[in-house]
This record gives sequence, C-alpha cells and structure tokens, in this order.
Amino acid sequence: MRFSFLIAVAVLLFAPPSFAQNDGTVRAKVQRVLNAYSIKSVHAAVQGTTVTLTGTVDLCSTRVLADQLASRIDGIQSVRDGIQVLGPVVPDEELSRQVKKLIADRIRKLGGFGFGSISSEVKQGVVALNGRAAPQLTIPTLTAIGKIPGVKNVLVNVEIISPANPGWKDSGLSTRAGVSTN
Repeated sequence: MRFSFLIAVAVLLFAPPSFAQNDGTVRAKVQRVLNAYSIKSVHAAVQGTTVTLTGTVDLCSTRVLADQLASRIDGIQSVRDGIQVLGPVVPDEELSRQVKKLIADRIRKLGGFGFGSISSEVKQGVVALNGRAAPQLTIPTLTAIGKIPGVKNVLVNVEIISPANPGWKDSGLSTRAGVSTN
C-alpha cells in the first residue's frame, strides 16, 4: 500500500497537469485575439508562459493594446514586446508641442491643477512623462498620447495621487505607475 501511494505521489508531482495548454494552443489564442482587434500585422510566439510579439504597427496605442491583450490570455505570465511602431516620422519639437498641448487641455478640462501635473520630454519619438497626477488626468492623457502619429513609445514615471478636490471620488490608487509601454 505504501509503495502504490509513493507511485501516485510521484505521478502527480512529475506529470504535466492535464489543464496545461501547449504552446501552439496558447499562440493560436493570442493570434485570434489580436486578429479580433484587427491587429493582423503582429505575430505571437509562445514558449512556456511567455509570449513574444513581433511585427509592425502605425500607432503606439496599437502596440500597447497588443501587449495588454496578450497578457490577458490564460496561461501567459509575461509578454516580450518586439513590436515596432513605424508610422510617420515627426520631428521631436512638433511631437513635444502636441504632447504639451494635450496635457494642458486635459488639465483645463478637469478644472485646473487640483489633479496634479505631468511634464513631458520627447526624444526620437519616445515620450517620457513625469510628475504626480490623479488617474483622471494620467490615464486619458497616456491613452491620447499613444494615438498621436509619430509617437514611438511612451515611458511613464507618474505617481498616481488622489485629486485635491474632496468632491471627486478617490480611486484608491496611491502607488507609483512607473509603467513602461516599451
């Protein structure tokens, strides 16, 4: 009896779980989701629990969406982003003006600086954001910047804070959003 118990334990420990998916099945799921969102120029390769995305897109926001979609597939624990943002080449000065205007417009729409502030720097199409801001400012701003033609990447180092106006709902977020959409 003891011997059969040890064999059963060994089979459970060393046999692959029956619910595990093979790489091909997971890759097909990732590709189906990308195609459903019309991201047909991005391709997935899966090894274990890691998916590697390659291909080209026209907007940074499409690249970010592909990363987010792939990371939500059951069985994926990490995403390696090898997607290139081609799109048009826009001079850094022009991108910088567009990004700064977008941030200023968003702050004005929210009613002022009670939602924090975000500064930006653009270098070779990569937008670096810094500051302290409420989610109501940070999230829509980040989304809009990713849709600007010519933006190749967005690096975010914005501390998420609660808005100064107590009438606004607190999101409960008080962590650093050091998110890189690289």
